[in-house]
Amino acid sequence: MISHYKLIIVPVDGSEGSARAAAFAADLASATDSTVQLLHVFAPSGNEIVGMAQLSKERIQEISEQSGVASFAKAREAITQKDVKVEQVTVWGEPREEIVAAAEAADALIVIGRRGLGKVKELLLGSVSDAVLRTAKRPVVVVS
Repeated sequence: MISHYKLIIVPVDGSEGSARAAAFAADLASATDSTVQLLHVFAPSGNEIVGMAQLSKERIQEISEQSGVASFAKAREAITQKDVKVEQVTVWGEPREEIVAAAEAADALIVIGRRGLGKVKELLLGSVSDAVLRTAKRPVVVVS
């Protein structure tokens, strides 16, 4: 049963879908005494990586943390429960790989929005949520 999971990972990207997923996860966490981990994956483009080549490690860390500020704020705004523990984590990498790896490492449930901020808005299922569904060995809940 879902109460087995003490950690619920919610990938966030600032989209309405990830905010709805965060709200759903918080409801679930409140009912099961679980922790919600908001996970922002910083996936810089090739040009951005080249532009950061001369920056200090501290500045690169600051940039990656700043990339998640708006995403975390929108997700936290959607969470109305006061009794839910919420963590924020930012990682670098390819979103699907990082989401699946985080869930696997923590024996976590993944709650993901159906669509994020991808460029092709006509898709019924976003590319990241689709890839997570196809590759995760952990349970995945997709929130519309």
